[in-house]
This record gives sequence, structure tokens and C-alpha cells, in this order.
Amino acid sequence: MQETLPAQNLVLIGAGHTNLHIVRMWREQPIPCVSVTLISAFNRATYSGMLPGTLAGLYEPREMEIDLDRLAAASGVRVVYEEAVGLDSAQQHVLLANRPPLRYDVAAIGIGSVPKIPDPLRQQPAVLSIKPMATFHHRLQERLAEVTQDGNETATVSVVIVGGGAAGVEVSFCLHEYLAQRLISAQLHLIERGETILGGSLPKTQQLAREELQRRGIVPHLQQRVADFDGRQLILENGRSLAADIIITATTAAPPPVLSGFDLAKADDGFLATRPTLQSTSAENVFVVGDTATFPANPVPKAGVYAVRQGPVLWENLRRSFQNQPLQEFHPQSSFLSLLATGDGKAIGQYHGRAFHSRWAWKWKDYLDRKFMKLHQVDAPLPEKAANTDSLPPNEASKG
Repeated sequence: MQETLPAQNLVLIGAGHTNLHIVRMWREQPIPCVSVTLISAFNRATYSGMLPGTLAGLYEPREMEIDLDRLAAASGVRVVYEEAVGLDSAQQHVLLANRPPLRYDVAAIGIGSVPKIPDPLRQQPAVLSIKPMATFHHRLQERLAEVTQDGNETATVSVVIVGGGAAGVEVSFCLHEYLAQRLISAQLHLIERGETILGGSLPKTQQLAREELQRRGIVPHLQQRVADFDGRQLILENGRSLAADIIITATTAAPPPVLSGFDLAKADDGFLATRPTLQSTSAENVFVVGDTATFPANPVPKAGVYAVRQGPVLWENLRRSFQNQPLQEFHPQSSFLSLLATGDGKAIGQYHGRAFHSRWAWKWKDYLDRKFMKLHQVDAPLPEKAANTDSLPPNEASKG
């Protein structure tokens, strides 16, 4: 009996939370007559929820990483390590930076977002974007080595975090721990353009975070934006000057620049306009998930919790799409558990109208994060020929 070969190609663009759910499910329930290719710029996916804890020394760097070679090999998924720079929906091609186009029958785009960088901070060596998270820890170490060399090990390092939302506040807490553990004298500043940190959170949650910032000597600057930066001094709109050896941007989510090469309908915010079924509004065979998706009729914050919740819906809709069945709709929850690591074995959280700061909150967060990672980390040894197509000739790697 002749073997039935896959007739259709599913291409997953980006190794974010939602697409990783598809890779994991493929290991358990592959869709008949469909092959899967995962496109990722990195061979390890970094779980954003554990980056602050890793900074604080609560995790080893490897604990927040998912080895895509092992996961893909265990799931029977091919992985191409390349940057997707565009999508031609008419030809059904994913455009790659250094390889020929990759053809798809169905695609799922989950390439996330990037912090919106203030103009004065662009192309500055002192500025570290929180993304890509896969390289943040290494970039931070390199910059610290630069500013503490030449006999300046005992000098105070001035660090400015731009963005007072959840990411900026959590990084501030955990970076304080990171520097203290290395006996690096530092002064941290947190810049937020709004009236308060953690805008949109409960007033009690904001209060708990303010108290923690004060306890650590982290100085918040509210209702301020970056006006100028000369490489050493950062100027705020109110004219105040801050020494800035390191500037970390954890600002409002902006579309990755490569999205301009995707010929799909865009929402007003520049992200891809998406239907409740997670389909692009301009291409039924293209799904959009995570931060990359904006639902024009029902916008939701750019938060990882939505990407995680979209995983089962995307999986079901991919199956239905290949079987020409009606699709499900994604219904985002109106409220969700929020937990921010403070880096000292505690966490600040809010849930169902209540705010708290405690060790049990950290244990709760740690349990949830480790549970997520356990689903995706594969300990089995790699086969002699792994799913990684980097070893294949470009033409072979581009075949659908």
C-alpha cells in the first residue's frame, strides 16, 4: 500500500505562545495529510513570564527557554530558522530574509510586538529594548560590562526604564535585585507618560507597586516623556536631566517593522486586523494571534494571557479550516489574573477586584509559569537528523 503524502502545508510564523501550542498539539493529534513548518528567528523560544524572575536570579536562563529543535523533532514539525519579512497572500508565499519564499495553504502569524521607541532613543548604544527577549539578558550583560570597565566598577550605574506598565514595573523590581546580587551600585529611574504606573490596574495594585518602588529607591517620573538624549544625559519634557548609562525600553506595544511587508489588512494601530475567528480580515486562510492581532470590533490589551487563551481556539480552527467546517470565535475574558514578580520571592497581583503582595502570590505565579514550560520543554535527546532545516540547502528548505 502506497504511503499517503501530505497534500497541504501549514506554516506557523513566529514561535510565540499560541503557535507553540499548535506545535505541542501536533505531537498528540496531527491533522491528516498536512505538513507543518515553524519559522523562527531564534532556535529557542523565551517565555516572557519568566524573564523578570530570571533577571532576579530566581531561575536559570535555560529554565525560561524552550528548545525548538527538540520540541519540533518530538512533534514531527519542520523548523526553519529565518526571519519572515513579508507575506504575499495572492501567491500564498511567506517571504524570508535569506531564503526563497515558502509556500503555504494555511498560515498562522504570531510574531508579537516591539516596544515603541521614542525618537531620541533610536540607534543609541545605551538603549536596550526589552525585545527580543531571547537576547535581552545577554545584551544587558554586555552593556553592564561596558559601563563598569576602565576601573569604574565602584561607580554608581544609572539605569532608566522607559515605560511604567506591567513590563516596565516588573523589570524595575527584578533589575534592582540583579544589580544588588552583583554588588553593583545603581540608581534606577522609571519614566511613565501617564498619571500613574500600572495604568488600568486597581488603585490598590498601583499603591502596592509604588510602595515597593519607594522601598527600593527606584524613582518614578510620572506624566513625562523623553525629550532628548545625548548618549549620556537623558532630558525629560519638564527639563530635568538624568544620567543614563543604560536605558531599557518597555513601552507601549508597537507593530514589528516587518509587518509592513505583509500584504494583509491593517488595523488603525498598525497591527493586523483580525476577525473573532482569528482569521485575517483580508485573507481567510491566514490566522493572526497574540500581540500581532488587533480585533477592530473588540480591541484587547497586548498581553500574553490572551495569546495563551487563543491557543486552543487556533488549534480547533486550524483543524476545521482544513476540513472546511465552520470556525469557532475567540471570546477574550474581561478580567484575568495578573501577577508581577518583585524579585525577592514575592509578587504583586490582582484578581477579581482584589490586590495583594505576598510570598504565596509568587508561589502561585511560579507554579503557573513552570506548568506552562513543562508542557513545551522536551528532555528527550535529539535524533541524529533534527527537524531544523538550517542544515538543508536553501531551495530544499523553501519547499512546501
